[in-house]
Amino acid sequence: MKWPPNRGYQNQDIQGNSYLNRSISFSTSQAAKIIFCFICTGMFLSGDGDRLNKTVVTASPQQLAHKLTQVAAGVSVRILNQDFLGSGFIVQRTNHEYFVITNQHVLRAGESPYSVETVDGSTYPAEVVTERAIFQDQYDLAILKFKADTEYQTATLGNSLRLEVGEPVFAAGFPAQDTYFPQTSSIFPQSRPPSTRKLTLKSGRVAIILNQALAEGYQIGYTNDVKKGMSGGPLFNAQGEVIGVNGKHAYPLWESPEIYQDGSEPCPALQDLITRLSLAIPIEKTINLTAQFNSLKSPVELEDPTPQASLSAAETQLIAKMRAEAEKTQLECRGEDNSTLRF
Repeated sequence: MKWPPNRGYQNQDIQGNSYLNRSISFSTSQAAKIIFCFICTGMFLSGDGDRLNKTVVTASPQQLAHKLTQVAAGVSVRILNQDFLGSGFIVQRTNHEYFVITNQHVLRAGESPYSVETVDGSTYPAEVVTERAIFQDQYDLAILKFKADTEYQTATLGNSLRLEVGEPVFAAGFPAQDTYFPQTSSIFPQSRPPSTRKLTLKSGRVAIILNQALAEGYQIGYTNDVKKGMSGGPLFNAQGEVIGVNGKHAYPLWESPEIYQDGSEPCPALQDLITRLSLAIPIEKTINLTAQFNSLKSPVELEDPTPQASLSAAETQLIAKMRAEAEKTQLECRGEDNSTLRF
């Protein structure tokens, strides 16, 4: 069974015109093909054609790109030691102390002391938070904290339980190949040292949602063309809410099979589908990492775009194809393992 991801809406980037947009690459061809009709409420395809045409919120590519790039740039950070290690995002501020979510494997790529680079190019020493380490053993998640007098934005967290196959999602982070030392910086004032940051926002769609988590907590599979270096970055829904933490890209070089947290393996058909997708850990798993995260709110919120419109025929067809693939995979796996997919 082969159904390669549609790379047509994954790989091309555009640049915005504002200060923040110049530091972010985003895909216009992705936006045009998706048509920017975004699913904001329940949409199921099981034998109900009317539900496919359910009214959804839509915005122009320019409106949504502007809102999402502003949100992504404001909360995303680069994780550093002597070198660039990966991505992260700010989830909470307490007085002058900020808390950042990233992946454990991002920190394992280097050694402490760590630091984070924020949207304005400032770099701060960062300390690993080890509270509730038992949960950190179960999930590929880590927390850093840093102190700053500057006020930075914090992410708004969404609900991954509301995700559905075919729903648009947006992965943010800093691809490793884009981290270089230019002679001059087009992002920050020339009085600052040259910046190496280039935030990328990749669009795509949810392809699978596993009811049983893979090792290290991965449950959300999506078509976004996540690159090395974007690990630890936020996965957004169309409302600008973080619903997952990027951690694995499609077609990993090591090609080792995925396993569930209980040590069992997904059936071959599901393994094949998982291999072709990027993977994220649901954002809800971060709440277990520290008591500090009992209440996570953000001052940055997107207004609901208007007007409302029905799904286009192209979107209906694409979503139906993705759901058919997920349903076919689940049928092929029936009786081979205990895995189930959520639609």
